[in-house]
Amino acid sequence: MLRPLGATLALCAAVLGWMAWGEMHARSLMDGLTLRAGRNHFAVTLDFAPEGFHVTRLQAIGRVIEVRERTVYMMDVDTAAMRDIAENFWVREVATWQGR
Repeated sequence: MLRPLGATLALCAAVLGWMAWGEMHARSLMDGLTLRAGRNHFAVTLDFAPEGFHVTRLQAIGRVIEVRERTVYMMDVDTAAMRDIAENFWVREVATWQGR
């Protein structure tokens, strides 16, 4: 009886730890950015060249304008949605971008 309970608690602790890490990661990437009210333009740099999965996830929150090497340039992105994306381990840097 104790073994399943211990395994369940360990899994819950791992999931909560992962979620807490994501929150801290997003905060470290997004704090200090100069953001306007509403939507902003962002340059999102990944740890590796973006694949279809990553571009699709980014297209779901805004307009992907260009992909250069590991950086995806986006326009009209809701700041809260970008904070959610910034929680992912594959996001290395988030910066504001002036657009074209």
